[in-house]
Amino acid sequence: MENKIKEYTPGTNRMEAFSDGVFAIVVTLLVLELRVPVLPENFSTQDVLKELLRLFPKFFSFAMSFVIVAIFWVNHHQFFHSLEKTDRAMLWYNNLLLFWLSFVPFPTAFIGEHPVSMIPVMLYGAVLFFAGVSFNLMLRHAVKAKLFLKSVSDEVLNQSVKRGVIGPVVYFVSIISAFISVYVSLSIFLLVPVIYFIPQKIVRLEE
Repeated sequence: MENKIKEYTPGTNRMEAFSDGVFAIVVTLLVLELRVPVLPENFSTQDVLKELLRLFPKFFSFAMSFVIVAIFWVNHHQFFHSLEKTDRAMLWYNNLLLFWLSFVPFPTAFIGEHPVSMIPVMLYGAVLFFAGVSFNLMLRHAVKAKLFLKSVSDEVLNQSVKRGVIGPVVYFVSIISAFISVYVSLSIFLLVPVIYFIPQKIVRLEE
């Protein structure tokens, strides 16, 4: 009798642990750009307020990126909570997502230094676009490879795939919008987290 070779399909525990570690490092790197301002020896309250005001663009970019990365983490957690198993391709799709998310601190710092410059804003939008595409590819592969729990309905999965397209599309628009106004792009960066703030509950238990 001929033996059939099947790929081993482990659980998601190690992938989740590695991903959580990367997410933790990313948010840590984000806050490192916020440094205590250098003040003169006999500084006044006005000097402090002036320096804090100068730091506002950096704090704004940090807060914006922290929220975005946090929402990626929440949706990533919800997604893996709904998987029954994983495979080799899923490992690499997840690594691709982590690659783009680990790059977020760089354009965040760039925007903090040059908040109204076109190139930093476009770069920030491009990184988030590729991160969104990576998450969507991961979701589509999980659907195609049937990695989800059996309790997840096709209807809910189709809704999730459609919802997953919104982020990349909007981030792509933000890149184009930077040619017109960086303020439009910055507004878009604030809009997408609102859309994905509450992750879709894609697990539906069978009655």
